[in-house]
Amino acid sequence: MKKLLVLAASLAAFSSLKAQDDVAVTMDIGYESRYVFRGFQLADESMTAAIEASFGDAYLGMWTNQPIVKNFDNEFDFYGGMAFDIAEGIGLDVGGTLYYYPESGSGSETFEIYAAFGFDAAMSPGVTFFYDLDLEALTVEGSVGHSFEMDEKSSFDIGAFYGYVDGDGFDYSYFGASADIVYSLSDTASASIGARYSDGSDGPEDEMWFGGSISTGW
Repeated sequence: MKKLLVLAASLAAFSSLKAQDDVAVTMDIGYESRYVFRGFQLADESMTAAIEASFGDAYLGMWTNQPIVKNFDNEFDFYGGMAFDIAEGIGLDVGGTLYYYPESGSGSETFEIYAAFGFDAAMSPGVTFFYDLDLEALTVEGSVGHSFEMDEKSSFDIGAFYGYVDGDGFDYSYFGASADIVYSLSDTASASIGARYSDGSDGPEDEMWFGGSISTGW
């Protein structure tokens, strides 16, 4: 809880610097036939929900995974950070995430900091560095993606990623891809459905699943 309060206080300070900017809010609710995180399946069928507020360069949000079959734990992720350009065609996103598992008892939370670099180039390449302060684990993940316009209201979005985790006494790599059809419901709302794939070394198994979501903002 102390880590969450520190994160919230830091973002409150950032937001005071951006008080003149309008606050934008986005919400998302979805379904996933499996919940896979960095190569490992953490739940079967799940409902997901997220809300995020951005103000200027700063943002603050919450994401949750709620398993439909209750043989897995619920998860709540509280995060915040800042995203800005550091050079022409290069963006930087820095922040932190509190992973909280209310049904897990002691040791039910970890805190991770991250720095993500995005490049304005073909296939939108990016690389993100994560460090979990509690698990003492460093993760480096690279990604690419592209959106193909199908018509005025729909697109076909693809993405791929590769990551490596180096923890206290363990290490492994993982990779995956996704393909989604996204349909615009209005100027501020959209729906998507698609397939995902994930695999890896030393633990992660070959996984393929599907999911969809509805997003809106104001």
